[in-house]
Amino acid sequence: MTNSTAAFRVIPADSAPAQPGPAAGLTVADAARRYRVGPDKVRAWIRRGELKAINTAGALCGKPRFVIPPEALAAFERSRDAAPPPKPPRRRKRIQVTDYYPD
Repeated sequence: MTNSTAAFRVIPADSAPAQPGPAAGLTVADAARRYRVGPDKVRAWIRRGELKAINTAGALCGKPRFVIPPEALAAFERSRDAAPPPKPPRRRKRIQVTDYYPD
């Protein structure tokens, strides 16, 4: 009987090759669908620097073709997190009022 485990090699998960393709980032249209806004709004976020993107266009002087990496999406979402609602102001206790001018 031979050792059957010797025929298989275990590859650790962190050394597995990365999957190229759509999982590498989102296009402007994908990001617009994700956030339920128009593509022009996403391009405005990119122009203002709120959302980081990579220009993958063949000619840099032509029309840009942006790809948004997952890390940039995570950073964008962290910067856009809603703050918790403010606490209501605390009411002060009324102090016993002394009426110096009785009726």
